[in-house]
Amino acid sequence: MSLLTSSSFLTGWREAYGPDIITIEAIDGRGCEALRQYDALHPGVADRYCFDPAPALEALGVSFPDAVARMDAVLANFPEAPSAQQRREFALLFFAAGEPWSAAVQWAYLSDEERVAADGVTEALADRFTRFTQSLNENNQIGVRLAVRLGLQRVHAMDDHSADIIQHRAPDTLGSVIQSVWQTAVPGTDEMLAEARSYPGSAERMVAGYRFINGPAYQQMTINNDFGLAAATPDEDAVARHYVAWWQTRGLRMAANVVEAAGNAPGGDVLVITGSSHKAFFDAYLDQMLDWQLVSVDAVLHD
Repeated sequence: MSLLTSSSFLTGWREAYGPDIITIEAIDGRGCEALRQYDALHPGVADRYCFDPAPALEALGVSFPDAVARMDAVLANFPEAPSAQQRREFALLFFAAGEPWSAAVQWAYLSDEERVAADGVTEALADRFTRFTQSLNENNQIGVRLAVRLGLQRVHAMDDHSADIIQHRAPDTLGSVIQSVWQTAVPGTDEMLAEARSYPGSAERMVAGYRFINGPAYQQMTINNDFGLAAATPDEDAVARHYVAWWQTRGLRMAANVVEAAGNAPGGDVLVITGSSHKAFFDAYLDQMLDWQLVSVDAVLHD
């Protein structure tokens, strides 16, 4: 299994990499359902990070578990050349199963004339699916678009916010302590950020910038200015370490979700689309997997 972690908006070289599996920084349907079930332990988290599948469930007349099971069955026996009607039905089903970006993949395969309210898709849902395919979010700009270019039928949501329970249980002073951590000046940071901001302007510069932010120096800077700094904060009650524990737990669960997404495709290539501050942790966690090989950005962008 090979993996490339990333955090940019380039697409051409990703197509050349040819991933079999694309994972995105979004919470999957089962994760969102768990957050809703235990909202008292994760107050408001589902509302911030999840889309409500109720309109699609109502249109299909099924429960959420049934929608997930149906989606799994569809993916296991996916037709070679789905009709427009089937694409609309699949988009509806994927949204009902809490997978809006996979619904967007199905919708993106349709022509403008085929993106209509039909086959159970209401006007409101058709409009929502279209807006997904127009989103500037990297889940669409990279994940959905690349999936369609490669002939994939879904993207895999791998984010996790069940770890937010650590913040919920943390002392009330956590917020103010972390704010003070972020305000601590770390030598070299301004220069590093200025260089990162200097790259946009051309495709060649963007590639160079992408290599820069994925490089060890920039990755170390992100740690030094946030989680590493929090871990070293000498407050009496070690409040900042609650924040570090949250981040590490979230990262471990995200990494596990990546492994799960690729678990039934041994030998496949995986592209992980995530924020740059996750990369160093993903590299560390996934490098411990027995049958995984990490592919460096430089190896892909060397020419």
